[in-house]
Amino acid sequence: MTSPSVAAARCPVMLSFDDGPRPGYTDRVLDVLGATRNDTGAPLRAGFFTLADNPRGFLRQRRLFAPYELWTAKGSMRRYPELTRRIVAEGHWLGNHGAEHFWPRWPRFRDVEGVSRMRHGWETVADDVVPVWRAQPIWPARAPYLVRSAAWRRAIDLAGYRDVGGITTGDAVPYANRDSVQRHLLDKLARHERLAGEPALAAPVILIFHDIREVTAAHLGDWLEALRATGHPLRDFDPRPASS
Repeated sequence: MTSPSVAAARCPVMLSFDDGPRPGYTDRVLDVLGATRNDTGAPLRAGFFTLADNPRGFLRQRRLFAPYELWTAKGSMRRYPELTRRIVAEGHWLGNHGAEHFWPRWPRFRDVEGVSRMRHGWETVADDVVPVWRAQPIWPARAPYLVRSAAWRRAIDLAGYRDVGGITTGDAVPYANRDSVQRHLLDKLARHERLAGEPALAAPVILIFHDIREVTAAHLGDWLEALRATGHPLRDFDPRPASS
């Protein structure tokens, strides 16, 4: 039987995190990334698709979030500016995930104007908290819930963003634990490789985690070890060659 330490080479992976920053979670994720080395021996860099703020109050949350949304304790650059600055100071990319975690299928977000309000609201807070984000060579953006509607695509394209997708990892699934996420993640990567064929081994895959989840803060290091043990090199996040 082949040892995990000498497993066949697999597609490289890049890490990204949605819905933060949130104290007690994002900071622990940053600690893990700082202690993890990429294939050049430097600390691993990720992409953080942050929220400008999180609405207070049940009714406002329900008017913004998807009908099925369970995780209402989301992140906020406005409330946690130092944590936002730490993301950038440690070399990670900052991405636009919306002023708030809005559901793009609500009627008021089905046109370019509605999406643009959320996109611009994020920029207003980011400019105040960490204006150096604009110096990034690419401005990454990711649609909430990965609902990349026509209005979303048009609004961010007009504003000069790069729309960044990726593969979900299962860390946002109810009752997710260390082992269930690891199985989900490795199974999805194996399926990606089967469908894409040999070119998949050269093109990095962007993984989507959530830095507001306890399971992610607690077990990210375990999952990174599993990725390496199964032959997946860890690459620095870069939206230029690997957006989807």
